[in-house]
Amino acid sequence: MKKLNYYLLSEFLTLFFGSLFLFVVLVTIADLSSKLSYYTEHAEYMNYFITYHIARIPHNMYYIFPVSLMFSSTYVLGTFVKNKEMLAVQNSGISLFKFSSPVFIIVIILCLLLVLFWQFVAAPSNKISFEADDKGRGRTESDASGTWNIFGGNRYVYFIDNYSYSGEYMTNAIIIKLKEEGGIEMRLSSPYIEWNKEERKWYAESGILAKFDENNNITVEEVKHYPLDVLERPEHFGQRPILDTMSLTEEMRLIKLRKEVHMSTALLETDLHYRISYCFSGFIIVLLASLFSKFSTHSVLVVSLVMVIVVALLYYSVLMIFRSMGDGGAINPLVAAWMPNIIFAFLCLVAFKKFY
Repeated sequence: MKKLNYYLLSEFLTLFFGSLFLFVVLVTIADLSSKLSYYTEHAEYMNYFITYHIARIPHNMYYIFPVSLMFSSTYVLGTFVKNKEMLAVQNSGISLFKFSSPVFIIVIILCLLLVLFWQFVAAPSNKISFEADDKGRGRTESDASGTWNIFGGNRYVYFIDNYSYSGEYMTNAIIIKLKEEGGIEMRLSSPYIEWNKEERKWYAESGILAKFDENNNITVEEVKHYPLDVLERPEHFGQRPILDTMSLTEEMRLIKLRKEVHMSTALLETDLHYRISYCFSGFIIVLLASLFSKFSTHSVLVVSLVMVIVVALLYYSVLMIFRSMGDGGAINPLVAAWMPNIIFAFLCLVAFKKFY
């Protein structure tokens, strides 16, 4: 049995890493061809072009990982069926699940390693790739936000014409505090609001303050150097990195920061849980592959490729549906991120019960 396990694992791992390399090369070539025309016209940026594509490789590996797992497991197990080796194994009293268990164990280990791979390799390399792409296209990092609407803590809403990240001030801002039962409690309109580092408060240098009482009577006054009683600090208004460039710990820190002032974290939490659940989708996919291998014909390669395409399209469709629901806050982010895995795991269990 040990020799059989070793043989199965060696075949599986060889094909897995080979297919991972091949698929990553194909994706990289496709990405490269889409940008090549621009950089041939701007040869002075060619070094950024090269940096971008090299740094993008870990990102492609992360997303191709489940596809390579399914292709390699479907092909290897299908080949065993085609060559009647699986029949010999089953006649010796070894079930398909027991025979495939070493592959399942290795896949779980690979899934755990993929979580660490995103944290320490893929996310940091994405930062390098995006920076190189920005420089290659002549884009510079902006110090100003532009028009911005923010729902803050304690029922405050910010309408900002422009916010300076380095200067820590906002211009042409309207700040509204809502009542618990609805309606407006306070409205401040100011051309300039700045953060005071010593007092750790926002101050409106000038502006018009309107207050609404319980009977909706309005009191309007002009204010100078008016302190704002809000929870938000400059770090809450800081530039949020692109999701693909954030490691798991960076996302957790940002979620904690936004929760301090009761800001919405649905998008960030869904992405955080999705990063982890996606890593373990490979295990579910291998379970499906072991099922499909039973129906392999003489064209094992064709069957493997067809199964990869069909399952990948189905999985990603379900994934996008639930992720959009989680991003919008329609369902719990944890549920949204893990539901595709749960659905496909349930289908695997039903299929195994029916056919095995």
